[in-house]
Amino acid sequence: MTCDELLRRLTEYGDGALPESLCDELREHMSACDACSDLQADLAALARLCHECPAPRLPEDVRHRLEERLGSGGSGTGAAGFRDGSD
Repeated sequence: MTCDELLRRLTEYGDGALPESLCDELREHMSACDACSDLQADLAALARLCHECPAPRLPEDVRHRLEERLGSGGSGTGAAGFRDGSD
């Protein structure tokens, strides 16, 4: 496993989307490569921060205009899954 190979697979690794045998190869590489290990730790921390952030909210008038253009019925989550601020 090279650093380039690890970089191509790191997102899938973080998402748990790789077979265990490949995960073992990635972990083995990261145990010997400080740069890749640091990158994986940074990406894991970034993913945690993203999951902790509140969902973006559209201003009410923008949300209504967007729903009208997209034909949405206004069911609590607006277009593209944005919350409408009613919760």
